Amino acid sequence: MSDGKIENVQFEKYEKFLKENSRPPSRGGNTKALHSHVLTIGGEKYSFLSLGSQQWAHKSDSLSFDYEVNDGYKNIIKETFIVKSKAGEPIVRGNHGFKPTLRTAVSRMPASKREQRS
Repeated sequence: MSDGKIENVQFEKYEKFLKENSRPPSRGGNTKALHSHVLTIGGEKYSFLSLGSQQWAHKSDSLSFDYEVNDGYKNIIKETFIVKSKAGEPIVRGNHGFKPTLRTAVSRMPASKREQRS
């Protein structure tokens, strides 16, 4: 099922990119919007999609996960993503939830002239 396995490594870079249409803070913001999380490990990029922009790991954590290669992209299998602290204890970070439908509506201008001015 999986094409590779990474065990007990630390990442060099952690990036997050918004994948759904953005929303202003007054409409709930992007806290639960779909984001692409990209980890750079040993010069290679591994990614997964998750709700929210909260990081799943910090610089001092060690990571283990399985990944599969699709069209040249190394996609992390989220169920296998394990994070351990410096002390070696398992930690759960980030938003591990899901939502059945993605946001497709584009944000529109505020309805009142007063809101448009601010």
